[in-house]
Amino acid sequence: VEVEVRNRHGDTVEQAHNVIAEIPGTDLSDEVVMLGAHFDTWHASPNASDNTSGVAVMLEAMRILKAVGAEPRRTIRIALWSGEEQGLYGSRAYVRQHFGSPETGTTPQYETLSVYFNQDYGPGEYRGIWLQENEHVRSTFAAWMEPLRDMGMRTISILGVGSTDHVAFDEVGLPAFQFLQARVGGTGGHTNLDFFDTIPIDHLIKNAVIMASFVYNAAMSQEMIPRKGPKGASR
Repeated sequence: VEVEVRNRHGDTVEQAHNVIAEIPGTDLSDEVVMLGAHFDTWHASPNASDNTSGVAVMLEAMRILKAVGAEPRRTIRIALWSGEEQGLYGSRAYVRQHFGSPETGTTPQYETLSVYFNQDYGPGEYRGIWLQENEHVRSTFAAWMEPLRDMGMRTISILGVGSTDHVAFDEVGLPAFQFLQARVGGTGGHTNLDFFDTIPIDHLIKNAVIMASFVYNAAMSQEMIPRKGPKGASR
C-alpha cells in the first residue's frame, strides 16, 4: 500500500462548524443546560471510542428525553464540537461568542448557563463524576446519583480533569463537568485500532440513561448549578 499525505501549515483560518440542537424550556426557557461531545476525529483512526461513542451517548440522551415527552423548565441544548483534537477550538469559539469571559467581558448569556456535561474519555461506563474543584455541587450531584447507585454511579471526586471540551466552559468560570468512567481495554483512541467492535455498547446505553437523568435534573432544578468562579474563585 502506498499513501501520499500532503499537509500544509500557515496562518489561514479554516472553517469548521459545531452542531447545535435544543429541547425548548418552559417557564425558565431563557436558562440553559448543555450536554456535548466532540465529533471531529484523528486522521488515521476509525475513532469509535474517540469520540463517536461520546456523540452517540449525547444523541441517545436527547432521544430519551424526547421519547418520554420531557418538558424541561430550562432549555436543554446539545452541542457536538468540531476542532477538539486541534485544541478545543470548537467549544472555545462557542464559549467566547456566546458567553465571553470575566477577563475580557461577559455577555448577557453568561448568567443564563446553568451547567455543561461532557463525554470524551472513551466508551467506559460512568462510575461517578469529577467535581472540577467545585465543592458547591457535591450535595446536589450526590442526591442525583442516589437512584443510580445500582448502575455503578457511586464516586464523587473533587479533582478536575482536562484536555477536552468541558475545559472551555470551566476556564471562564462556568460549571462544566466530565463523568468519571471505567477504563475499557481494547479501544485505542488516536490509533488505527479504535474500531466499533471494541466498543461495549451496553456501557453506552447505561451512560445515555445517566446523562439524560443528570440533564433533566439540572433542567428541572429550582436553582441553577452553583459556580466556583474563574480560576478557582468561590462564588
